[in-house]
Amino acid sequence: MEQCNKAEIWSSLEKQAIDLRSYPSLKQTYRATSSHITLDYSYHHINQSILNSLILLAEHCRLREKIYALFRGDVVNLREKRPALHTALRLKNDDSIIVNGKNIVDEIFSTREYIQFIVEKIRSKKWLGFSGKPITHIVNIGIGGSDLGARFCLQVFSDLIDNNFTFHFISDADSKAFKRVVANLQPETTLFIVASKSFTTEETLYNARKAKAWIGENRYEQHFIAVTADVQRALAFGINTVVPIWDWVGGRYSFCSGINLITAIAIGYDAFAQLLAGANSMDVHYQYAEFHENLPVLLGLLGIWNNNFLNIHHLLMLTYSQYLDALVPYIQQLEMESNGKSTDNNHQKVDYATCPIIWGGPGNQAQHSYYQLLCQGTHKMSVDLISIDLFDGEMLNEMCFSKIRVLSEGIHHDEDLANCIDGQVPLTHIRIKDYSPFSIGALIALYEHKVYTQSVIWNINPFDQPGVESAKHKRRVSSNLLGVTI
Repeated sequence: MEQCNKAEIWSSLEKQAIDLRSYPSLKQTYRATSSHITLDYSYHHINQSILNSLILLAEHCRLREKIYALFRGDVVNLREKRPALHTALRLKNDDSIIVNGKNIVDEIFSTREYIQFIVEKIRSKKWLGFSGKPITHIVNIGIGGSDLGARFCLQVFSDLIDNNFTFHFISDADSKAFKRVVANLQPETTLFIVASKSFTTEETLYNARKAKAWIGENRYEQHFIAVTADVQRALAFGINTVVPIWDWVGGRYSFCSGINLITAIAIGYDAFAQLLAGANSMDVHYQYAEFHENLPVLLGLLGIWNNNFLNIHHLLMLTYSQYLDALVPYIQQLEMESNGKSTDNNHQKVDYATCPIIWGGPGNQAQHSYYQLLCQGTHKMSVDLISIDLFDGEMLNEMCFSKIRVLSEGIHHDEDLANCIDGQVPLTHIRIKDYSPFSIGALIALYEHKVYTQSVIWNINPFDQPGVESAKHKRRVSSNLLGVTI
């Protein structure tokens, strides 16, 4: 870790972890609430002394100062010498944030207005295809951060989607993926959103070329929108309608940008604005709440405790609503691509664990697949269970509460060891008020800021991805693979 007294705090936490094995902590209630979300972390192997030490560790890592630096637009992506201003995308007012001598807030608000214009034109059936018929089918072509967040949104907001339209996704280079999606669509009423920050992503361009061939020559104008930070590349590709994003927003942090245009079209701009408002509410909480009641800070520090002091290197996420089924893949990318690093900001190899392995899915399904391993397996893991308060009293949430009791407390039968379940699984119960755009925006911002909190403690850069880039540089796509055969 960095110099100062952090080494002493670290050693103190290591000692407290050892002491816990001999003197387990007493059950206490630990909860914090903000922005439609309640964090119940009463089931972790902690006590007040441990929490105080973790907060002291955060203070000695200058977390508060670094939070302000993030929101101010300081260079926090050290390798690429850039700010990381995904939080600016959901600002409520027009305060100035200067990047390279330019007030980026003006561009953000201008782009929001452009998104609103596009959304309203499509939803009012005034966006016409080449034959004069209105667009009714929207296909998002993108991968990773240009796909996962939007997929999650269309699932969680399925009740809000305008049924006059259909929405589809094409992500990878599966040779049949494009054909399967367009099988029941008509070119004259289909709009493609080509989402790529760099506009060089091979899988995305592969499918975009197929889309151009399917639409037909000289018909691109009404049938393609690009969302990218490289406007000139999009124009050169033949797309004239371009929604800009910026190099100071990482792909996996672009949830509140034009990358999520398909969601704005699906649920309407007013609902999309509520998504931004929810994220902004968590931003404000993260900046100003005291650490002992700060949800992203607490979630991050609990992860540090489990990962670095209890040697639990797996984080299982169980969601309790079909609306949340697509959340885990999104969080997997957000966390593992951000903090899956073994080199610190000083270009030194770290000698401590960083991001855990994150996996999971629907909690009810786990009961009939891998729940046996959770109860009696030999692997250690911590758990995030995410439920929606709106469904309290219904069977699914009752199952969630039942699993919390079993995993945390266990079941003991002295006469039959095979039936004993030890419990003692450290878990966090994240309770969302509802699945409204406001609540979901706050949830996504919660995890974004958890990632940043942990990166500060680990002294790593969460905003670059050299491992991903190395794979792109080494891959060579043959000319026939980039063909446009449908």
